[in-house]
Amino acid sequence: MRKLTSEQKWNLWALRNAEKQELINSSIRQRWVLPNWDIEFPWWRDPAPVRILIYAEGRNITFHSQLKYVATLLQSRPYFYVDFKITTAHRNFSGTGASIDGPRRLDDPELDIVNNFDEIWFFGFGAKPNLEQKELDLLEEFMNVKFGGVLVTGDHEDRGKSIAGQIPRAGKMRRYPAPKARRPEWNNSLVEGPDPNKIFDANDQADDVPQIIAFQHFAVKSLPGFKHVYRPHPVLCGSEGPIDVLPDHQHEGEAIAPQIKENDKEWPKKNKHQEYPVVIAVGKTKEPDAGNRSFGVLSAYDGHNVDVGRIIADSSWHHWFDRNLTGIPGSSIYLGFDDSPAGQKVLRKIDTFFLNCGVWLAPPAKQREMCLAAWWSILFTDDIAELSSDEPLWSLGEQAISALTQHASICAASDWIFGFVSEYQFAEPKFERLSEHCLQLNVSLEQHLAGGILRSLMTKLNSLNPGAALPLQAPSDEELEKVIKEGIREALDV
Repeated sequence: MRKLTSEQKWNLWALRNAEKQELINSSIRQRWVLPNWDIEFPWWRDPAPVRILIYAEGRNITFHSQLKYVATLLQSRPYFYVDFKITTAHRNFSGTGASIDGPRRLDDPELDIVNNFDEIWFFGFGAKPNLEQKELDLLEEFMNVKFGGVLVTGDHEDRGKSIAGQIPRAGKMRRYPAPKARRPEWNNSLVEGPDPNKIFDANDQADDVPQIIAFQHFAVKSLPGFKHVYRPHPVLCGSEGPIDVLPDHQHEGEAIAPQIKENDKEWPKKNKHQEYPVVIAVGKTKEPDAGNRSFGVLSAYDGHNVDVGRIIADSSWHHWFDRNLTGIPGSSIYLGFDDSPAGQKVLRKIDTFFLNCGVWLAPPAKQREMCLAAWWSILFTDDIAELSSDEPLWSLGEQAISALTQHASICAASDWIFGFVSEYQFAEPKFERLSEHCLQLNVSLEQHLAGGILRSLMTKLNSLNPGAALPLQAPSDEELEKVIKEGIREALDV
């Protein structure tokens, strides 16, 4: 057989890469039915631009073979209120498919991580820490001054410690060394799939059967005197219910919640409040020789409560890799989650997890922009546009939450409601009377407050006037925020 020339090999690779990109695009379009928001809904508020740097290391982690799916999904804009601006860079090599060709250190002036990004997602491969002090100083400024969000990943043993292990706080939210990549101690989350054999093998990670994860429950914000509602962490909260699946893998690492020593300056306090990292989901080893053990697959740190950036730590970058999502190139058996209707339903949940990470890690200013974009834009959805402001608050609130969760999780909607309730902004209402009011109507506080916000927006921003033309643009953020707060105040004063 005649050998291919270098040019022919490159052309064949380019063709296969283009075919893979189109398969990914088609998969995402089919699952999310994406409109062109700017053309079809020009009067909506511009989405919040959230700038993410996806930073990889090692020959095994590239953007054309392992991280193409995630980057494509984020840029396809399934959520109308946020526009993820994705930049990719590689620490060690050029020719990796990065948008800024490498190699690139974190102190590279062209990256300018402090000023150019809101989040950095790290996919490190090596075991030996290799960040220089200048890079660490920039990361500390990014996280502590700019409220930058950080995602750290790795895999078995010390995989990924080369980068993630040195990052402030984030470096302590993965176990180093994690269990080894061999039985019986490995964190093997593989679930047997539809392949011809009946045993667990590494290729099972590329089929359409995920691992099931157990998510922890957390109390949603409320007010004194009201019963707490418990839900998954926001990154595991979907519009159609909790996210209880992840891609499986033969030897994952481990996400942990480290013990924090008293007065440890790495973990800041605010008004004597100490924020702690928490494990938000656990997986279970599947093979008998692994002992059916539980291990942390995700941990999170809400740094916004103490004026620093948020962090997510993942037990394995395989949860994010193309092979684990879209299958093995050229295989007729291991075709990823798109291979079946059940798999496609799973991939919708996993997509939501990826998108939620991008939303949750964004700095507070971007959180507020997303919130305002969501509230203004739902005023012009069909269900909301047909409502009368004379309807009771509970009915308006029900419709508001339904409209918000068409393209957002119920956890995000809760943040967009309770985020405007503050004892520093409003005189404390008579909580007992408000509680009794909601109890008699069998209405949640969340629904009642959402109704107050919606009525205020409808009546004070002229969206109810049937003779008015659609607006050319959204009101200023200051005006939107003022009207929303007035709605909250009026709802509290029943």
